[in-house]
Order: sequence, then C-alpha cells, then structure tokens
Amino acid sequence: MALHPLAAAPAARRDRRRRHLPAGPGQYLIWATVAVLTLAPLVPLVITSLRSKPYYLPGGVFSTDAYRQLFTDPAFHQAAWNTVVFALTATALALLLGAAFAVLVTRTNLPGRRRLGPALLAPLLVPPLGLIVGWESLYGPAGYLTQLWSKNLHLPAWNLTSLPGMSVLGAVVTLPIAYLTCKAVLDGADGTLEDAVRACGGGTVRVLRTVTLPMLRTALLDSGMLIFTLCLEVLGIPLFLGRPANIQFIASYLYDTWSSSSIPDPPVVSGGAILLLAVASALLTVRGRLLRHAARYSSGTRAAPPARPLDLGRWRIPAAVGMAGFVAFTCVIPLLGLALMSSVTDLTTLVAPWHLWSAANWHEIWGDPALHRAVTNSLIVAVIGSAATVAVVALATVIAHHSGFRLRRTLPALLVYPRATPGIVFGVGFFWLFLIVDWPGALLRNSLWGELLALSVRNMTLAYIVLAPALARISPELAKAAAASGAGWWSATRRITLPLLRPALLSALVLMFVTLVSDYDPVVFLTKPGTELLGTSMLQTWAKGLPGPVAAMALVQVVLVAAALSLGLGLGWTLRKKGRHA
Repeated sequence: MALHPLAAAPAARRDRRRRHLPAGPGQYLIWATVAVLTLAPLVPLVITSLRSKPYYLPGGVFSTDAYRQLFTDPAFHQAAWNTVVFALTATALALLLGAAFAVLVTRTNLPGRRRLGPALLAPLLVPPLGLIVGWESLYGPAGYLTQLWSKNLHLPAWNLTSLPGMSVLGAVVTLPIAYLTCKAVLDGADGTLEDAVRACGGGTVRVLRTVTLPMLRTALLDSGMLIFTLCLEVLGIPLFLGRPANIQFIASYLYDTWSSSSIPDPPVVSGGAILLLAVASALLTVRGRLLRHAARYSSGTRAAPPARPLDLGRWRIPAAVGMAGFVAFTCVIPLLGLALMSSVTDLTTLVAPWHLWSAANWHEIWGDPALHRAVTNSLIVAVIGSAATVAVVALATVIAHHSGFRLRRTLPALLVYPRATPGIVFGVGFFWLFLIVDWPGALLRNSLWGELLALSVRNMTLAYIVLAPALARISPELAKAAAASGAGWWSATRRITLPLLRPALLSALVLMFVTLVSDYDPVVFLTKPGTELLGTSMLQTWAKGLPGPVAAMALVQVVLVAAALSLGLGLGWTLRKKGRHA
C-alpha cells in the first residue's frame, strides 16, 4: 500500500538523517584532530614568550623583555643578517640553476636529458644531514678534496664555512623545488608559441628570451618565495659549517641559546621562535596574494609539443657534461666521501685511505647504547608515524575535497601550514604544550611518542600534497552514486575513494617514511636520554668532535631511505600490474 505524501516526507527525512548523521561526528573528530595538532603548539609559544620567567618557575608576570632582549642583542642582529644574506643568495642560485636545468631538460635537444632530469632530484632523497656531512668531508676546510687542491697542488681553495660557501650548499638542497616547479610549467605550456617565434626567424636565444622565460615568471615567484622561507629556518648548515667560522643563523642562535643558557628554556627562545614564525607567515601570505594574478602569465593548455626542440648547437655536449658534473659534484661524490669517512680512522691526503681502513666507527654505533638506540628509535618513529599520519591526512583530504562538511574549506590551510612553520618553532611549541598540558603532556614529553607526534605533525603537509592531486582525478560522482544506493559517506570513502587512492597512499607512505627518518628540527628541544633519534644524535656527536660516527649514522640514514624507496617502487609496480589485469 502506497504511503500518503505527507507520511512519506517524514520517512524520507528520517532516511536521510540515518545516512548522513553518522558522517558528522567522525568528520568533526578528524577536523578537530588536525586543527588541535596544528594550532595547539603555537598558543603556549605566544604565552611563554610574554612571561618574565619560564612557565614552571613561580613569580612570572606579563613582560615583553624577551623581545626587547632580542632586539638589543648584537648577536641576534648578526644572526638575522646572516640568515637574510644566506636565504637571498641560496634562493637566487637555486632559481637560476633550477630554471636553467628545467629549460635544458624540457625544451632543448640536450643529450641524456631523460636521465639527467631525475638525477637532479637526488637532494630530495638524500638525508640533509648526510649531504652536509658528505660536503664537509670533501669540501670543508679540512676536507679531502680541499686538502688535495690547496696543500698538494698549491692552488687557492674555496671556503665552505663562509656565507657564500654555505649558500651554495643551501642552493643545492633547495634547487629541486625550483626545477620541479619550472618543469611542471614548461611541460604544460603551449609549444606553438615557441614554434611561431622560430617561424618568424627567431633563434634559440630569442625564443628563450621572448617566450620561454616569461612563462616561468609565476613558477619562479612561487618557488622563490617557498625556497626563501625554507632557508630562513635552516639549522643543520650553520651548526655543522657555521660554528668553525662563528657564523650563526637565527635557528642556530635559538638552539645555542637554549643549550648554553643556565635556564634551559629561556623566554627569549620562545620570543625568537615567534618572530621567525611571524616572518614565515607573512612571506606565505604575500606569496598567496601575488599568485592570485598568476593567470596573466599562463599560455593555456598545450595542444601539441613543439615541432622540434631548441637546438643548442655546439653547446649540446658541454651543457650535458656540465649538468652531469653538477650532479656528480653535489650529490654522488659527497655520498662516496660519506662512505669513505665512515670507514677510515682519519680522512687525509697524507696517507692512502686503504691504509686507514677501520670498522671502529661502525662498532661505535652498534656498541654505544645511545647511538644504537637512535637507529632503532628512528625506525619506530618512521614506521608508526608514517602510517598514522597518512591515515589521518587521507581522511582529512577526502573530507576537504569530497564531502559536504561545513568546515571543509579550512582543512587545506590547516594541512599546509605545519610545513610552512619553521621546524624549530614547532619544537619549542610542542615542548611548552607538553609541559603546560599535564595529561597527556607528562607522558609525551618523557617518551618517544612526543617526538613522533612533533615530527608527524610537522611533516603531514607532505602527505597532503601527494594525496590532494590524486584525489582531484577521482570523480565525486562515484561517491554520489554510492550515496544514492543507500551507502553513507564513510562507507563510500572506505569502499570506493580510498581503494582508488592506493597508489597515492603508497607514495605518501614512502615520502613520510623518508622524511621522518631524516628530519630532526622539531625534536632538538624534545630529545632526552632514551629517546634519541638519528638526526639529534648526529648533532650531539658532531659537537663532540667525532665526525667518523656521524658519517656512519648518516650512511645508515641513506641506506634506510634507499630501502624505503626500493620497497615503494616494488609495491607500486605490483599495484600497477594488478590494476592492468583488473
């Protein structure tokens, strides 16, 4: 018997509530988790920077003495100046080289460009401290190649521990960002514009000057602002290379102030972290406003590739040799130097390395409980942290882009902001958060789980930037069809959306594992005996003047990264094979 329309309407409303209400609490829970983890560390940071004494000491009152001390401290002024000079120089070099390499790979007849292009991404895969130690072992003041060049050949040598020298290393580390951004623009640009200039008699130089380079304006602006922001928070380079020359950056100034102060957590460190956060946030805001007008520099979607690549003429071979040499001298040779340094008692040109061969550095890693524990702890953090982070970020990404959740538009900003926040700022913020919030703060600040949380929150942006583009290629009509069949949002997500995201989820897992094994900035203020990680142990061991064990630990990081990438590639190939046979 058919229901009367007035009776059917309440039944339909009850059915809609039955299907849609269960999604609400879960979506609010995911949103609240992301919001709290992202913003909670910053609130106590502001509070503690405005107190006259650390939080745990009695008698503290509202005060701006921390900021006054920073602004009147000549050492902080010099550190800020060094940071700005380093960031500007490294950004300029990274943009220049990244754009040039992108043009050579995508727009010219460069020999071997299909192999040289991926090779330029090596700095993204090599742990940053490992690359720094490798450079120091070869190109530092006492480095092997420096000794061979200056002392044996009596030729003037470079100075890696100077601001220009450190800026070169900073440019090498950040160059892949500029390269990938420029390459993405050139891959999607309309090549007929370049063909038109050539049809009018324009040569290679004119094509580059009038068409190719103007198309890169937005990419250079975007990557330049990002690289400059990342350079402001660099910690490893000044700690490893700046100390011999007494050159400090803001991050190393805050680290040394914390470590050497009679009060282990003075308010001035919180104040400096807030200033660094304010500058980074302002730069990101400016970047967002400038990129609103990016469309004026776009050339449309490319319908076809250029009729022929730009001819480099007699510069083809020199350009290919130069790019290959760049990859070799910046990544390949430093990694070989790292392996050599970890296996000898002393790396010197006075004695052949095979006469100094020793496994003492490796025995120290496995024999010293703290160093051995650092390897184990790093593996635990990387495995558990990557799985938990990708799970939360995957759900948050689907909520942000494939749901009707009312607060969904705030999730992308919350997911992106942690990586834009300097790591050392997050470290100080989590330290105060664990101290102020008695439970579960007391448990987290004295265990490895606090460090895992800080590292995971700081790097969850990386999982989001992998998952969001992949989700954009999945039509929301699939989930709508499931809803029309009676499935709730969570059922559609679990049965349809997430299975389609498997390749992207695997990529995000591998990227998070690699990052968590290598990162150290957010936990330099959280590490305690028993919770050591590879990065923090390398900093402490280097400060003791023991480069051999540091090189061995860096090589362990490289091996773990290589193993994760190999496993990820193998699983990815298996997923693609199953997809083809499905």
